[in-house]
Amino acid sequence: MENISLFNKLVMFLFFGSLFGIFSWLGFLLYLKSKWLPYLEDTLDNGTRFYTLNIFFAGQGVLQYATVFLWSFHAKRYGMLEKRDNVPKPVQRLFIFAFCWFMVSAVLGGAAVALHRIYIL
Repeated sequence: MENISLFNKLVMFLFFGSLFGIFSWLGFLLYLKSKWLPYLEDTLDNGTRFYTLNIFFAGQGVLQYATVFLWSFHAKRYGMLEKRDNVPKPVQRLFIFAFCWFMVSAVLGGAAVALHRIYIL
């Protein structure tokens, strides 16, 4: 069996960590889609059901609502600055956690691809 270098082990760890993160985020996304996304659409978007149509739109909605809760600039941009105070803090934290989980997983995957590309060159 071929020896695997430490660098290759690092790239594999980053890649599989990213895959695990994305798949676990998808499970968490299903939970948020079924339980909290309709509530946020009623509260923040005046009942417009767009993000609960399918899983792809739900992912976009979770990330958008998380940015609304994180930064007032985005909340003001989407016209939700005053409305976001009507959402309980634990629900806001769930969406912020989902946003952070997705970003960490994406960075791990990007780092794995970038290191693999640099190593090949």
